[in-house]
Amino acid sequence: MRKAEEFLTAVFTAEGDVDDEARKIVLLLESGVDTVHIRKPGLDEAATAGLIESVPVALRHRLRLHDHFALAARYGLAGVHLNSRNPEPPAGAASVTASCHTPAEVRGASGYEYVTLSPVFDSISKRGYRRAFDIDALGPLLARTRVVALGGVTPDSLELLRQKGFFGAALLGYIWSGDFGKASARLAGAIAAMRR
Repeated sequence: MRKAEEFLTAVFTAEGDVDDEARKIVLLLESGVDTVHIRKPGLDEAATAGLIESVPVALRHRLRLHDHFALAARYGLAGVHLNSRNPEPPAGAASVTASCHTPAEVRGASGYEYVTLSPVFDSISKRGYRRAFDIDALGPLLARTRVVALGGVTPDSLELLRQKGFFGAALLGYIWSGDFGKASARLAGAIAAMRR
């Protein structure tokens, strides 16, 4: 089981437009979330740069990009996240993470800071995107690979995922599909409780 203070908490941005998004990203980071993944496949490079610039410089090192990888070095971000749209890292990328959707993909992944594995639970944001594997069977894999759980993750599941041996957990639909204020407050409370 991973120590609570070593358990990474992440939030992926919603794909679409979000009112006052930069302020919400800052609130998440200031309330205990370790990193925010900027996942905006429909946003061009200039708009992505604008979103980054709306986040205070002191917090930008905790942002990770899924698109427009050149911006990561320009703004001093945490790194880049490989996915089906962008499967290759830029030359000289300091920190690279990647998406995986099966335990076999995780086994084949190497050289990454961490990989995400989804869906760990039934997805909140993608209808019909159901859990595809048994997390109880992942123990040996989690013992040797840094895996961040994604898909259907809520504040209530953080402690379970930590106990199962995940490196961390990432939330998406839970944060952006309803009342952001309530969702972010519950997440902040769960992170604080886990780290006490």
